[in-house]
Amino acid sequence: MVRLILAYFRKEASAKEAKKLEEWVNESEKNRALFERLQNSDYVQNEIRGYQRFNSVEDWKKLSPRLTESRESAYRLIWKYAASVIILFSLGVTAWYLMKEREEPVQYVQEIEYGRSKAILFLESGKAIELESGRDTLYEKVEGENFVNDGRKLVYTEVPAEKTSEWHTLQVPRGGEFVLNLADGTVVTLNADSKIRYPAQFSGKDRQVLLEGEAFFDVAEDSLRPFIVKTNGMDVRVLGTCFNMKAYPDENQQTTLVRGAVEVSLNQQQVVLSPGEQVTCVEHELKVEQVDIHPYIAWKNERFVFENEPLEDVLKKLERWYNIDVFIQNAALREMRFTGNLPKYEKIDKVLELLALTTRVKFELNKRVLIVQLE
Repeated sequence: MVRLILAYFRKEASAKEAKKLEEWVNESEKNRALFERLQNSDYVQNEIRGYQRFNSVEDWKKLSPRLTESRESAYRLIWKYAASVIILFSLGVTAWYLMKEREEPVQYVQEIEYGRSKAILFLESGKAIELESGRDTLYEKVEGENFVNDGRKLVYTEVPAEKTSEWHTLQVPRGGEFVLNLADGTVVTLNADSKIRYPAQFSGKDRQVLLEGEAFFDVAEDSLRPFIVKTNGMDVRVLGTCFNMKAYPDENQQTTLVRGAVEVSLNQQQVVLSPGEQVTCVEHELKVEQVDIHPYIAWKNERFVFENEPLEDVLKKLERWYNIDVFIQNAALREMRFTGNLPKYEKIDKVLELLALTTRVKFELNKRVLIVQLE
């Protein structure tokens, strides 16, 4: 009967087995009460604890002295104890499977999809437009504004300047990404949990934008108007180039140059980068080094590439992309190093399996909380 109960709760029972189980439940009030208790999580947990406390050796010691009674009495006694053990064992196994069935979604049954194109556009008027495939606002064109949206990118065009240009803010949530084509032709690819503030149309002697988060810039050339990206205290100044810029509040600011040249300023410090160089702000100091640029721009090319990177940093990227919260149980795990090349557009369970293959780490996913611990 234990097998039938397990099959029922795991939704694997055939019609014939379900009928047999129904007959057993209706056979007596005792059976019905037991079946109902097995559907109670508190009862299941108590049974697990009772099963774990069961000690067959100690119980046998208690039974042995009484076996000096008559053979018939002894057999009845043995069967009584054996029956209680069998029932306890059956309930324990049943309870264990039921709890495992409840825990299984913690691992890989629940569906947590990878991120997708979505963002919110905030106009100076206060109007907010959700930009996402499948929404009614997908192709919305706001009267008097110079942009169109196709669900993956927001494209601005230059129009005759009749007044001071309004400032817009494009915010990409966790679990999202979006492409912004500015009016001057510059293309900005925004990573998850990022936002950029910019004029609907550039005017004046330069082209300024404000960034929080991470973005890849492919800047349109304009020798008369430098392009300036402002973050928290840092400015990146260019004429026409490609670079990746990371400016999350909880991480060191970092600029990686792909093509052209950029000038990075912080307080009174200034450095000029050449292709393949990276500058990182560490404790208010700019540090320049030659790097392999591919791991730093892989996110915009459908991959996650890590080169001897701390596990904590790896998990931050997954946290933003899959819109989850990460809880690391052991502080030592934060500095564990990881090298790998993972697909970006893959369900999280597959990515976690790949991570687990190359680390001594166990992952548990409880709703949208990822628990990380040593094996």
